[in-house]
Amino acid sequence: MKNISLLFFFFSQILFSQTLSEKDFIKYQDNVSFHINGKLDSAFYYVDKIKPSKSNAQLAYAFAAEAYLYQLKKYPDTLDSNKSLERAIIHLNKIANSLEKKKISSKVYNFKGLINWKRKKLGDAIRNYEEAKKIAIEVDDKILAVKCSNNMALILAEVGNYELAIYSVRESDRLLDKTEYLYTKENFLKAKSSIYIRLATFYENYYNVKKNEKLLDSSEFYYNRAIVYSKNLFDRKLKAQTNLANIYVKKGQLKNAEKQYLASLVLAKQNDLMIQMTTLYYNLGYVNYGQKKYEKALVYFNKVDSISSFETNRLEQINTMYYLAKIHNQYENYREAERYLELYNAKFKKSENLIVEETLNVNLFIANKEVKEDVEFLKKEVRIRVVIRLLIQILIGIVFLSLVYFLYKNYIGKKQANSRVNKLIEEFKQKKETVIEPEVKQQVRNESVVNDTSLSIDEEKENEIVEKLIQLEKSNYFLREDFNLQNTAKKIKTNTTYLSYVVNKRFEKSFSEYSNELKINYAIEEMITNPTFRKYSTQAIAETVGFKNAVSFAKSFNKRTGVTPVQFIKKIEKDTTVL
Repeated sequence: MKNISLLFFFFSQILFSQTLSEKDFIKYQDNVSFHINGKLDSAFYYVDKIKPSKSNAQLAYAFAAEAYLYQLKKYPDTLDSNKSLERAIIHLNKIANSLEKKKISSKVYNFKGLINWKRKKLGDAIRNYEEAKKIAIEVDDKILAVKCSNNMALILAEVGNYELAIYSVRESDRLLDKTEYLYTKENFLKAKSSIYIRLATFYENYYNVKKNEKLLDSSEFYYNRAIVYSKNLFDRKLKAQTNLANIYVKKGQLKNAEKQYLASLVLAKQNDLMIQMTTLYYNLGYVNYGQKKYEKALVYFNKVDSISSFETNRLEQINTMYYLAKIHNQYENYREAERYLELYNAKFKKSENLIVEETLNVNLFIANKEVKEDVEFLKKEVRIRVVIRLLIQILIGIVFLSLVYFLYKNYIGKKQANSRVNKLIEEFKQKKETVIEPEVKQQVRNESVVNDTSLSIDEEKENEIVEKLIQLEKSNYFLREDFNLQNTAKKIKTNTTYLSYVVNKRFEKSFSEYSNELKINYAIEEMITNPTFRKYSTQAIAETVGFKNAVSFAKSFNKRTGVTPVQFIKKIEKDTTVL
């Protein structure tokens, strides 16, 4: 009986630990992809379906997917995600070089890109996506190549590099057209509408930076394309139509904007989308007010006011009070104008995101009208007007003086910053790669160092430690995030007490200061000599040189140079004679 049980266990292990069929493996992958951005538990379930496999390729995919799922579920905790990713790499390395290995490698790199994006390590994410895309194209996995291009575009847009973001999305569009046969009709239309909305949005955001009217034309073109491909996708169609109307507003084409807002309103009503309806009523009120169609504008703004009890856009509610006050003033209905002005002011005080100047504009607009009321009301209005004017004059004076002070301070700051940057550039231009021998360093520094009488190390030992530190500097070991006193002491086979003593004595600084100086000097050199490095975000540069975050890097950089990393890069980019 015991032997039978053992045999049963043995055969059951064989039965449940076989390599999955290609059909089942693809099915489970599709289910993981379907649930990965929604039902995480379901995605985990299908990953677990793959894990009993004996195939290293299938296991590499399963653990890479699991690593990303853990990152989504437990961010910012990265422990479980790192463990799964390590297991994925182990299985990947066990696969012999083959087409199969390349296919799985591209998927593993894609998951690494997703993980680093989630962790805000944007530079690493871009590199992962580039590798994933390169391999995907090699193995003819065009769908994954499209995904990688789209993800890279989103990251590039996130850091404000709209030119590269637009290029990347257009490349995705070309790849998508070549692989239309791989998609169902519905999925192809979804992919095309997503690409065109993304392109239109990038052009619109780029316009906000450059103020070039041609960028608005491109944005308009792609929103129109998105509407065509979103025929049966009401949510995307609604977004594309509303954004297209916003483009018309920016171009001053208010009639065209009104048509698109009305079309969007129909969609929002059909699907009972209260928040979107409120926004569209407000926008319709705005474009009609801009066309001096005050009666129609009043109808739409009253609609916003009537549904303001719902969870709607707070700024739109407040600005609605502003326009209602102006319209009632236009009709000489001063009591209503005053009531809406009071509502506007009351709502404004509760908001932290509005512009003070707009309040002043409304107050002046109302206060300067001839109010046709009885004598008592007129007396009160006059007193209020005097107080408001006095406050406005004081405020204007304060704003003017503040502006003058700010401009002067900014001018001096820029001048000082330019001086500091020029000095650093010259310093690194003339820098030669020379290493001072430990004995020479000893002679140079000993005169200004007060020896610690509580600790004694022979000169030979000191020189040995210094020499090892110099070797670590040459190998850029200091760029590691774990370059600290404890790890470095282990690396050069000494203890932290000796290492701290030698760094203090020979370099006249604490180990932490010594470490930061090396990292910052490396960053400065790279910024001066490497154009690609200058395109990185502050966070990406910080991670590259071993800082945990952009804040601590910027603080150390400013302490060393007297300017921020952004100021330093801008100056270098402006000075074309640096290299």
